[in-house]
Amino acid sequence: MLLNARRRRIVSVLALVAALGAVSACGQNLGKSNFARTTVAAEAGSGSGEVPSGDINDPAVTPAMMRTIDPCPLVGKDVLSSLGTPEDPRPSLTSFGACRAKVTDAGGKQLSVSVDIGASTYVSGTGSVVTAVEGLPQIERKSKDGKSCDVGIMTLRKPERGIGFSVTYDGGDPCATGRAVAAKAVKTLHASPAKYPSTAGTLTAVDPCTAADAAVLAEVVPHGATSLTSFHSCDWTPGSNPRISIGFRYGLPPEERDGTKKVDIDGVTAFQKPGTSSDAECKIEWQHKPWADDEVEIANVIYKNYDEKKDEAASCAKAVKIAKSVIAKLPKP
Repeated sequence: MLLNARRRRIVSVLALVAALGAVSACGQNLGKSNFARTTVAAEAGSGSGEVPSGDINDPAVTPAMMRTIDPCPLVGKDVLSSLGTPEDPRPSLTSFGACRAKVTDAGGKQLSVSVDIGASTYVSGTGSVVTAVEGLPQIERKSKDGKSCDVGIMTLRKPERGIGFSVTYDGGDPCATGRAVAAKAVKTLHASPAKYPSTAGTLTAVDPCTAADAAVLAEVVPHGATSLTSFHSCDWTPGSNPRISIGFRYGLPPEERDGTKKVDIDGVTAFQKPGTSSDAECKIEWQHKPWADDEVEIANVIYKNYDEKKDEAASCAKAVKIAKSVIAKLPKP
């Protein structure tokens, strides 16, 4: 029901998505508006306690759990209502893990919120405030103008990944708001987060780092290793170059447009597209199964090598070889 309601908003999303920034704000007990500037009370348990070190072994936030979570309820109307008048959250058109929403506060100021499950939570040495929320590291970075803030909750140490909130709020403290958002999200993750339906063969439950045969990956790019880039995407590379990227998302069905061409891969209709630079690059993507309404689940493979000159035939042959392996290993719808 949630998925169908979401799809009915797709037309408006397509019109607005280019203008929306990666921004965020939400939480409970966020009141106190003076119609000029809004203060945000920190969520209980937010940003407190000893910052944990070492591996994160919380069973509620493993990659397998995180990739199945529907992000939009984390910024839903019931969550944002204490800030003012919220709009319906808008799902990403390119990721299973992202969603956006906006709120107008009591003073007429607008704040925006985005959530990204699988975001990088790398701790840099400059401008980062590191605290803890319910045993998980929290990383906070405020923009130079003070109008936006990123708050990330680390759920995986190697590589550093987790759930990120980006807040833009000219009418209040975006970092305080972000901390409140993050604290409530962590409580939800530890309780009963909304999840995508576990339909047969869905890509939402697939580990992208095990989606291709390791021997085939090593044949195309020798001496490589996997590196999770989000909970729905993974790279195979010996360093930074060459690189194979495997990813899953949902969207409108792939078709022949913008330089793509149709190819058959073991009976599956796929679409290949070379890169636009002078380097070797090719992307292969195909429909895996229906998602909701007119949308489908999509798998893709990208081969990229900055040390090779552009050669569509050679690059796409390598991408196709990996795609064949992925198609063979993916769960059947």
